[in-house]
Amino acid sequence: MSRSWWCLVVLLALTGCKEDPHRVENENLGIAATFPGAPKLHRHTDPGPYGEVEWFDLAMSPAGRLDETFSVAVGNLPPGEKGGRTPGEILNTFRNFLGYRFGAIQRTDLPPEKGPGFRYRVKGPNGGIVEGIVVVRRGRLHHAQAIVRKEGDARTAAFLDDFEVRTR
Repeated sequence: MSRSWWCLVVLLALTGCKEDPHRVENENLGIAATFPGAPKLHRHTDPGPYGEVEWFDLAMSPAGRLDETFSVAVGNLPPGEKGGRTPGEILNTFRNFLGYRFGAIQRTDLPPEKGPGFRYRVKGPNGGIVEGIVVVRRGRLHHAQAIVRKEGDARTAAFLDDFEVRTR
């Protein structure tokens, strides 16, 4: 193999290959989003401020980038009132959870046709930018989040602007 070919392989490995956008429309989860690449589905149960929540995560990281992720998580809220009874109380609990995790967040309420929910932005602990959208609908939390290295990343805007929680 030629030296220039090896240089190209090393360059691609270090910078990551460009991913093609991948549209996901999942009626069971009630979401639609366009990821910058193909996401993988994971199912898990975690304790949290609402009790045990069963989560379904669609997530992807660009090739060669472990410090960037794009994800949509849908959590089935457990029965009971732990974490709140109303959508506003449930969202306030999640906002407090994000504040505990990241510190003070910049938060903007979503318009009524997209909510109830909010959009947030915060500088992550590793210096990256974390942006997301949280919506409560039909007894579920819907959380889209992008973690990128630099502010103003066009992939983040495209991902979050396209995210939608669908009603049945």
